[in-house]
Amino acid sequence: MTPQQNRQKLAFKIISLLSIIRWYNVILVTIALYFSAIFIFNDITPGIRTIVFDYRMHLAIASIAFLMKAGYIINAFYDFEKDIINRPKETIFGRVISKSFCLNTYVLFVIIGLLLAALASWKVFFFNFIFSFGLWFYSHKLRKKPFTGELSAALLTIAPFFSIGLFYNAYNRMIILYVGYIFVLTITREIIKKMTSIKGDLIVGEKSIPILLGIRKAKFIILGWITLAIGCILDLYPNIADLPILWHFSFALSLLVVSIYQLHISKATKDFKRLNLIFKVLITAAILSIPLVLKWF
Repeated sequence: MTPQQNRQKLAFKIISLLSIIRWYNVILVTIALYFSAIFIFNDITPGIRTIVFDYRMHLAIASIAFLMKAGYIINAFYDFEKDIINRPKETIFGRVISKSFCLNTYVLFVIIGLLLAALASWKVFFFNFIFSFGLWFYSHKLRKKPFTGELSAALLTIAPFFSIGLFYNAYNRMIILYVGYIFVLTITREIIKKMTSIKGDLIVGEKSIPILLGIRKAKFIILGWITLAIGCILDLYPNIADLPILWHFSFALSLLVVSIYQLHISKATKDFKRLNLIFKVLITAAILSIPLVLKWF
C-alpha cells in the first residue's frame, strides 16, 4: 500500500470515527456549556471579555468535550453485537475501523480530557475523573441492567452542566429545577430507546425495563416520567409568565402533550422511533435554551 493510500485510509478512519463520537451532540453540548459559562460568570464579573480570556474555562469545557467523545466510543464498542442486529447497515466496526483503533482512540481522549481538567482546576479534574469513570462503568456494566442503566445514562447526560457549575460555584433552585427537567426528559428517552432496540437486547441477553416488565407496563412508566416533566414546567411557570423564555416552555409543553398521544398509539418499533424523535427534539431545545434560562433565572 502506497503512502498516499495509507493517508487516505487513515483519513477515512477518522471520518468514520466522527459518526461514533456523535460529533453533533458534542458540538451541541459544547455550545451550551459556553453560553452557560457566559451567563453564570456574568452574574459574578460582568463582561464577556473576561470569559473570552479565561483560559481555564476553555480548558474545562474542552475536557468535557474529549471525555464525551471517549464515552461515545466506549459505548459503541460495548454495543457492537447489539448494533449489528438493530442497525446492521450503520455499524462500521470490522468493516471500516477496527476495535483496537477505537480503544486506542478512547484511551487517548480520556488522557487528554483529564489533563485538560487538571490544568483547569483540581475540582474540575476530580469531578471529570468521576464523570469519565462513570461513562466507562455505564457502558461496561450499568447499561445492561434495567432501571440503573436508564438512570445512570440520564445522570451522565446532565453531568457536564454540573461540572461547569462547579467551576463557577453557581447554583440556585431554578437552575437545579431546570437541570432536573432535562434529566427527566433524558431518562424518558432512554426508556423509549430501549423500546426501539428490544429485539437486539433480547438476542444479546441484555435486560431492560420493556423486557423485564413488558411493553404495557413500560408505557405506564414512560407516562409517569412525561407527567413529571409536565409538572416541572408547571412549577417553573409562575417565575417565567412574563419572560421571553415562556415560548420555549409553551413549545415543550405542547410536545409533551403530543407525546402522550403518540405513546398511547405506539405499538411497533417505528411508532416508538417517532416518540424517540419527539424527545430528541425536546432535549435539544432544552439544552439550547439553557443560556436563556440562566439569563432570566
